[in-house]
Amino acid sequence: MNKKKLRWLYGLGALIVIVLAASFIIKAVNGHQKSNTSSSSAKVEQTSSKKKTSNSSTSSVSSSSSSQVQATSSTNQQTSSSAQSSSSTQPAVGTVTTRPQGAWVTTFEHNLYNGYKVTPNYYKYYGNGLWEVWVNEINTNDYPYVTVNQYTGNFHG
Repeated sequence: MNKKKLRWLYGLGALIVIVLAASFIIKAVNGHQKSNTSSSSAKVEQTSSKKKTSNSSTSSVSSSSSSQVQATSSTNQQTSSSAQSSSSTQPAVGTVTTRPQGAWVTTFEHNLYNGYKVTPNYYKYYGNGLWEVWVNEINTNDYPYVTVNQYTGNFHG
């Protein structure tokens, strides 16, 4: 075989490898994007892990216009495990209400007031059982004070 044919074969082989690698990368990116469309709760959990303090036996809120940090107390965790709700019909995403339905609402409002001395003004359904909550006592503008999971009763802000 002469050198021209050999170079041509090597070039063709390299081109095939590049095309295959590009197609695998595109498939991986598309699969990752599809999995991210349903991961709003994962984003909320990631945010909450950044905001928790190291002391889990007390609850504290640092109120400022830019950030609020809160840790869930051990008593809040114990009572919220019994606050599960199994609502068979979910509201449409973006639904705003003064008070959602379910047994979890009473427990959540009680824990929120006992821990932070605030009362809910209105709720907005975020999807996947998550509700954004705005409160009467603190103006957070376009951002909710806390997000609560209707299935567990756990909340963070």
